[in-house]
Amino acid sequence: MGKIRFGPAGIPIQCHGSSLDGIQCAYGLGLSALEVQYGHGINMGLDLAKQCGKLAKKLDVKLSAHGQYAISLISEKKETAEASANRVLEAARRVNAMDGERVVFHSGYYGKLGKEESYPLMKKAFEKILAQAEKEKLKVIIGPETTGAYTEWGSLEELCKLSQEFGINRVMPTLDWAHLHCREGKPVIKGKDDYKRIFDYLEKHLGKKAVENFHSHATGVFFTEKGEKHHLPISSNSPPLRPLIELLAENGYSGTIISESPNIEADALLMKKWFEAASK
Repeated sequence: MGKIRFGPAGIPIQCHGSSLDGIQCAYGLGLSALEVQYGHGINMGLDLAKQCGKLAKKLDVKLSAHGQYAISLISEKKETAEASANRVLEAARRVNAMDGERVVFHSGYYGKLGKEESYPLMKKAFEKILAQAEKEKLKVIIGPETTGAYTEWGSLEELCKLSQEFGINRVMPTLDWAHLHCREGKPVIKGKDDYKRIFDYLEKHLGKKAVENFHSHATGVFFTEKGEKHHLPISSNSPPLRPLIELLAENGYSGTIISESPNIEADALLMKKWFEAASK
């Protein structure tokens, strides 16, 4: 049976203090992962990142980080694209310092470009990020996220193609289940078969290791025909997440599920409870 880690996106709501306190609190709740949140800016220095890494290693809490929201790697404005790449690298430096596994982010928008036109530009942007990361010896997976609207670059197919180009040890998709559900403006995930289809696609194109160490986000989502609007508790059943948890228990996949719902730690614990029940 595979191992699934569950954790919150950021410091648990019931906790107070710094990221160090959040790691300790998540561990105390029985959670084994935490995704540090840099969405609105990076205020964490490298020294604090190292302290977080030492504590997380001691407690066996797996760390990742969500980069800033203001990222648009293929913006037609050169300065915006360059600043976006730097934001990814700033987050990656901290993940490296905390001995975390990956930095997660939204890659940007298509803008005036078609999907075919956008891909080589995005590939070039990732080449530059990876070259700088290697120059600095950053041991971090770059984890672009599946996005929640058709105007945003980041379909599962695009991300898998990018991973094939660079290898999953360098670039690996982050599976946002809510985004996969609503990206096209209509509900896509209805049950276990739909999740199985996603894992099958991942394994077919990226190999078995991709489903033995997947990284994902889970939340409910309210959306319109244009895609995601805002997050909901997982009790919203949009998408239904219990079938995902049952599939994980049945198929032996291994990975991490970060709760991004409004009830971050409560829903992480609920999914953990489901997984334990399904694993008996």
